[in-house]
Formats: sequence, structure tokens, C-alpha cells
Amino acid sequence: MAFLDSSTAVIDAILTKKGRELLARNDGSFQITKFAFGDDEINYQLFDISNTNNPEEDILNLPVLEPISNEDVALLNRLITMPKGTLRVSTLTVQPSSSTVSFGSSLTFSVLTENGSDPQGYTATVRDENIAVLTTESVSINAENVGVFTLRTGSNGGGNSGNTIVDIVGNNSGSRGTFSLTVLPEV
Repeated sequence: MAFLDSSTAVIDAILTKKGRELLARNDGSFQITKFAFGDDEINYQLFDISNTNNPEEDILNLPVLEPISNEDVALLNRLITMPKGTLRVSTLTVQPSSSTVSFGSSLTFSVLTENGSDPQGYTATVRDENIAVLTTESVSINAENVGVFTLRTGSNGGGNSGNTIVDIVGNNSGSRGTFSLTVLPEV
């Protein structure tokens, strides 16, 4: 990790592995179709309302981090455009938020966006696929605007017991949630 000089505006792009492959072809197949902005390095708790001259002074003096392409640590706080007049930021509700299951079991959990919408559904990632696997990493929403994920454990998914977390992201809102799973040892 490195810091960039925050005295000038710098835009630095990091390509995904697929993007680098397409760029290397040099045949015109490289087309930028998606990009995202984030402000992971900003600590908004430093906003000082008692400083009437410059309440954001401490925020503006923070170092700017060099971009990285590891999605597990980058863009955790994506910048999004909200409709004018929006008073609340959307959040994900995961039901249940955790579960303990026997080795070899399958289970489902649902995701709903509060104070917003995710018409393109949700994407999830299991942190430890040695414990559980998702039947699909992306799901669409149903008639009730709910996305449902299924996890498999045991010999059909993962193969080990233990604890893991599933990270869920709303494809439109960028809202994030987690599901905690404990898989009991095989008896």
C-alpha cells in the first residue's frame, strides 16, 4: 500500500484480470463497461461542526490511498448517486443473519434492501469455501423484491466443518451485509 500526494487531483485506474487480458490482445476487444469510485480512506468522524471556518479541514488533509484491485479490501465504501431528496441510505437485511447446521446440510437465507432497491439482485461470496459453497453467486429478486441464496456444506460443498462468513452486496445500491455460518463436525 502507498499514499498518493493529495495536493493534486489524481485519477488512477486499476484493471481487473479480465481487463488486463483484453487489453493485452490489442484487437479492440478492450472496452470499459463498468467502473466504481470509493472513499475508503475517508474518516467522516473527523468532520468538526464546531469549526465554523472549515469543518472539513481534517478530512481534506487525510492521505489518499493508492488504488488496489483486491475486492476484499477495496471499494468497501463505494460512492453512489442517490435521487435528490433521499434522506436515508439503503441497507441490506439478511434473514436469518446467522445459522448453525449439521455437516452435509443445505440451507437458505434471504436478502432484502431497505430504503432502496436492487432490481438487478445480489451477489455473494463465501470467505472460506472449504466450509460451504453457494449454489450460485448471483441471484435475482423475486416478486417480493427478495433474493434467496442457498449454501451447501459437507461432501457436496466445502468438505470441512467450522465457521465462515458470506458477504452480500446489492448490485444496484452497493449496500453490504453478512451472513455467519457454523457447520458442526460430521458425526
